[in-house]
Amino acid sequence: MKKSFLSLILALVGFGALTTSCEDMLTPDIDRYAENFSGRDTVNFYFGILRNLQGVVEQNVLLGELRGDLVTATEYTNDSINNIINFRDLSDGSSELLNRAAYYKVINQCNFYLSKVDSMALKNNSYYMRRELAQVQLVRAWTYLQLVQQYGSVPFITAPVSSASTGWEQNPPLGFATPDNLLKLLEDHGGLKQAYAYSNGLGYINYPNFKTGAGDFAQPLTVFNGDLVYGDLYLLRGASKDDYEQAATHFHRFLDRGTKLGVTKVAVATRRSGDRSDLFDAASDWFSLYENSNVVKQGQVVTAMPSAANSFFGKVLSRIPQIYGFDASSTTSRDTKESTGTDGKKKEETSSSGQVVLAPNYRNRQVQPANAYLKLNESQVFVYNEYDKDSRNLVKEVKYPELGDIRANQSAPIIITEAGQLRFIQKFNMASSAPDGAYLRSMPKFTYGIPVYTLRRVYLKYAEAINRAGFPRMAFDVLRSGLSLENLPREVQREFTDTVYTDDTKKDIAKVSTLTVPWLVGGINGDKSVGMSTVIRASDKKYLDFSTFTNKDNEGIHAAGCGRFLDADTIWVYEKVVAQRIVDEAARQGVAISKPTLSEKIKVRIDSTKIRVEKAATEAGDEYDQVSLSGILTLSEPTQAEIAAVETIIADEMALDNAFEGHRYFDLMRIQRHRNNAGDEKVPNSWMAWLISRRDLELKPYEQPTKTGNFYDRFVSGNWYLPAPKPRN
Repeated sequence: MKKSFLSLILALVGFGALTTSCEDMLTPDIDRYAENFSGRDTVNFYFGILRNLQGVVEQNVLLGELRGDLVTATEYTNDSINNIINFRDLSDGSSELLNRAAYYKVINQCNFYLSKVDSMALKNNSYYMRRELAQVQLVRAWTYLQLVQQYGSVPFITAPVSSASTGWEQNPPLGFATPDNLLKLLEDHGGLKQAYAYSNGLGYINYPNFKTGAGDFAQPLTVFNGDLVYGDLYLLRGASKDDYEQAATHFHRFLDRGTKLGVTKVAVATRRSGDRSDLFDAASDWFSLYENSNVVKQGQVVTAMPSAANSFFGKVLSRIPQIYGFDASSTTSRDTKESTGTDGKKKEETSSSGQVVLAPNYRNRQVQPANAYLKLNESQVFVYNEYDKDSRNLVKEVKYPELGDIRANQSAPIIITEAGQLRFIQKFNMASSAPDGAYLRSMPKFTYGIPVYTLRRVYLKYAEAINRAGFPRMAFDVLRSGLSLENLPREVQREFTDTVYTDDTKKDIAKVSTLTVPWLVGGINGDKSVGMSTVIRASDKKYLDFSTFTNKDNEGIHAAGCGRFLDADTIWVYEKVVAQRIVDEAARQGVAISKPTLSEKIKVRIDSTKIRVEKAATEAGDEYDQVSLSGILTLSEPTQAEIAAVETIIADEMALDNAFEGHRYFDLMRIQRHRNNAGDEKVPNSWMAWLISRRDLELKPYEQPTKTGNFYDRFVSGNWYLPAPKPRN
């Protein structure tokens, strides 16, 4: 009986389970790393790195979600999880999740690999080790990124650690990595530029798929894309407009050439029949992005870590659904078949498979959606477009039924239990059918993989980057209508000519005046968001060029939960939504202002040049004056308040679309850094502090805007990060 490829690799280079805090990065089992390792044949070692990365990804998801503003504890939450949610004892080792050594185990494996790998190894005139080498460097960069987001400042080590007596914990030779210097450290000492060059020039590794026991997991899903890692690093640093432009460039580059898929999910409302035609129901196939019967699918999921169906096939990643309230039971089955070999003899072959079955258990439901998350969803505007019966492209009426954002019911539907009707978080373990309203009718299914990057999230980070780069209207359109060549207006040149004649015969010309100005054509939303000034300012920005996006039919991210917003919509438009958010944000900071008028108009100042034309331009052969007019444009620039307001709207969309996926706490920290650097806050750190402190309050967004709850003082003081492990005596 053969074990799967994944199981065999993991058995060879597993290197044990996650360590505790007393066994931090300075006590690695380096001798075991060296067994059967060759700098020219490293695939076994590479998959050993991935095995330990599995646990890091699972741990990272939970740490990124438990401390945010979207979840809260239940009466059944155990002490260690409750301490994380409520920021009590966060010391390293106090919980299985609070384990910095897990990250350094991956980093040290990468360091050892990179110290031994032979980048000059040739086979068929190809440097065949370089694609794998680049991937290890990108894995190390991503792992350091997570470490810095968790701990704020960590030792930056690129050499293999084989002894606990280096002193590098307190005095690392290359210093400490922080959000401000991580990118530079990785470029100067971590091989990031080399990894990016190799990946772009040679492509990415491509090995056999993994057997999870429940199906094949596509190996390319485990690949970390260089543009996405670079984009994240620039976005985290956020030290200048250039950083945001660089982040936007990398995200745009990935979206342009890295995928042929677009963002296509749209919620649709339907009228009830009969006497209840004033009521509406809504549905969306957004849940199908996460629902599957076997493993995550390539395309909408960009990068993911595989989970086995049982221990025979490898590591089972079941902690997330278990903490979210589901019992996970793993089974194994064997199938024996008789076959005839080439020698004519009959033989038996036995194959194994497995399955993880989830069952809701309210006593194990340690986390539930926070009031703030539910109120955020309830407060969203849903749009219903009623089309003309003779033309499906003509909207004759727009209504706004009070449905809210229906993604909440798909992310955390209601399940009827012995303890009552309770919401269970089912990310990433969606049921095979959408809920009936808020009620789940079929049970969630275990997903044999944890997504790290998804296409929709890349678009949201791209929106975050271009907003801070000075293009809030285009960022808003990522949410509203979707950025693509078809959806955006484009600039053309129009020439206006005025001719004056000497008399009514219109034979003799007295003067010719010509003015050439930019003009907008196309676009499905008119001037509802992107207008003349933005299009002209964006014309020389490659990261805003969608001319090659013709094969990507993008809808707005927001449409998946709230319907498609078209020209006929007059409510969820930039001028209204952003202007109101500017007022709300000022009120949160204790300042009352009137609603601003937001404009995309351009001003044209006319330059006139009179030229004496001496030629027979008229029938009489007379001379005449030709006056040439040129327009000097003054463009509307977005205000800092506009950019800050749009950023909070993007943060809301990240909550609506990416809830419970492990990103929320890091999103809040990163955006708070942007706001601090830009001077958007009267009280630094107050936006993040305000959101997390209000998570349990029964308040809609910006209802009682100055009211805060628990944890506000903690986060205003900048106490965001997990504490480093205490030095051993």
